[in-house]
Amino acid sequence: MFLNELKIGETAQITNLSQVQVLLQKRLAHLGISEACEVCLKNKLPFGGPCVIDCKGQAVSLRKKDICTIQVEKSCR
Repeated sequence: MFLNELKIGETAQITNLSQVQVLLQKRLAHLGISEACEVCLKNKLPFGGPCVIDCKGQAVSLRKKDICTIQVEKSCR
């Protein structure tokens, strides 16, 4: 499952970032977002706009084309 498939408010754990562009992988790593991190989808903006995720207490906005490449597994919460 990919991050863009989550519904607003759902929590998931990142399982694979290998399909993400290398530059974005580095930027996410600098923000502390890596595989095995738990993220929560906070908001999806309309018309293919960016999505807001929450990871470790910080909100990060990512383009829709980028979250379509982040593989996650839903958390049992």
